Amino acid sequence: MMNNPFLIGNKIYLRAPGEGDETIIAISENHPAPRETLFYARPSSAADIRKKLNDMAANPNTIALVICNLETDEVLGLTSFLRIDWIGRMAIFYIAISEEKNWSQGYGSEATHLMMAYAFNTLNFNRVQLHVYAGNEKAVKAYQRCGFIIEGTLRQAMYRDGSYHDFFVMGLLREDWIKTTPQ
Repeated sequence: MMNNPFLIGNKIYLRAPGEGDETIIAISENHPAPRETLFYARPSSAADIRKKLNDMAANPNTIALVICNLETDEVLGLTSFLRIDWIGRMAIFYIAISEEKNWSQGYGSEATHLMMAYAFNTLNFNRVQLHVYAGNEKAVKAYQRCGFIIEGTLRQAMYRDGSYHDFFVMGLLREDWIKTTPQ
């Protein structure tokens, strides 16, 4: 049974964050494996995540949605549009699937497709961009399958484990999304 769905896909649905979501979302910010590819360098408690979710909900330039399993209602992760530019019609895209057992199941790709349809068909965005750790080949390929292209490199943008690492800037334009996505 879906709990207050906002966007519905085949395997997942997206909804506004609610009470209790912070516990599972904190996993992606604290677990060593996903943290290696993100900008998180300090631990986050459930209370920290609750504050972050509340701040996101109060920010008119942010839209945050929880990713849930369509069959079980299990919270899988978080996706959002950050730093929305309502005049320039663009935003920065973020997504994290919290637990390793849910990686490589297609949940992230489906959430990305739902968010891009929402961005271009409902919010009338012209551009969506993201930053991804250059060494995360799996994520880069997943974003490319969703239509994103590598537009540039942020050299030595993250310090981790004694060395600096590059990030890619990837972007998707509305016109490219329309050409490659069945409407």
